[in-house]
Amino acid sequence: MPSSPSATGSSHDAPNKHMDDVVELRKDQASRGEGEGWAVSAPPIFFYCLASILMTVTNKFVLSGANFNMNFAFLAIQSITGVGCVVAAKKIGLITFRDFDRQDAKTWFPISFCLVMVIYTGSKSLQYLSIPVYTIFKNLTIILIAYGEVIWFGGRVTALTLVSFGLMVVSSVVAAWSDIATVLQTTFPEYAGAPPTLGVDPHLGQAKGLASAGVGYFWMGLNCLTTAAYVLTMRKRIKSTGFKDWDTMFYNNLLSIPVLIVFSLFFEQWNSKNLEANL
Repeated sequence: MPSSPSATGSSHDAPNKHMDDVVELRKDQASRGEGEGWAVSAPPIFFYCLASILMTVTNKFVLSGANFNMNFAFLAIQSITGVGCVVAAKKIGLITFRDFDRQDAKTWFPISFCLVMVIYTGSKSLQYLSIPVYTIFKNLTIILIAYGEVIWFGGRVTALTLVSFGLMVVSSVVAAWSDIATVLQTTFPEYAGAPPTLGVDPHLGQAKGLASAGVGYFWMGLNCLTTAAYVLTMRKRIKSTGFKDWDTMFYNNLLSIPVLIVFSLFFEQWNSKNLEANL
């Protein structure tokens, strides 16, 4: 006996309804997962940006002091503080990382030494350059790292990446244009200046300001090179040690402390007069 139309319809609708339910369930899970993903990732991103901004502004405030000249000591204090914070966080169970191991320390020490060069050259450049100019030129390091990965790790630079690199270079030239124009005006008296939007600031024509900017760009160039070397070398060394993020932070800060202290004792003045000038 043939089935009734209603029975036939229900037999075909049941699988379709089941498939619709599955699709809706997957959509719900995907949207929920995306929402939960943002809820989990947004706070760390926000606090990372906040900490980065506060660190840069604080460093600029301290390093720009009229008589400040104890960069190594200042950076050593920061490293000691960093080690203290991660050890305290491990004690209360917020994070986990490896216990100190001499073999790991010997393997990782060259990376920490590179880090000392990175943070020292960064502090010197920030001492002479404004925060916007410092930040823009710091981004040029990305270009060096990208091409380092092409050479060492067989990476690939896409056309869109090249466009972004070009924009970085242009933004750096625009940021430094007042200094460039001042150099041209000083070197070539017949130089008529630039368009109004990129005109020369007359206050930057002083020799002292020009020399200060030149020193800042010199340290910034060294910082870009040392940062690229540090990142590329660290990438190789992480593969051999199997370090995680907190392991890297712990060993980087811990092993940089003795280097910074030794450099401070050898290259900075610890007499009472200089200490008073830096406080």
